[in-house]
Amino acid sequence: MTRSKAEALLAGVILARSTSYLFTKIGLRTLGIFNLLGIRFLVGFLLLAILFYKRLLHLRGATVLRGMALGFSFFMVMAAELTTLKTTPTSTVSFLENTAVVFVPLYEAVLRRRLPG
Repeated sequence: MTRSKAEALLAGVILARSTSYLFTKIGLRTLGIFNLLGIRFLVGFLLLAILFYKRLLHLRGATVLRGMALGFSFFMVMAAELTTLKTTPTSTVSFLENTAVVFVPLYEAVLRRRLPG
């Protein structure tokens, strides 16, 4: 992949993620935070279960427990995000969350003591 294609893809991801805040804010007008999260997670699980049902049949207990821990962490982050969206302008939330695109490579450079590739 060329650099320009990668940058275009990154811009597309940021644009899609930022516009999802608007749709989430619209959803929060009629649904509560946990109802909206429940619907999003249930739809996501059902779609992935349909796509990967053969792999789900062969999961070990330890994998399920780790998945539950990761899912709980993600649930808490999403609950905080939706709470923030309910009380703060969408543009502010979008800006603050998308700064991770800038800060993650900077933190990596500091931790590894070299610039990212």
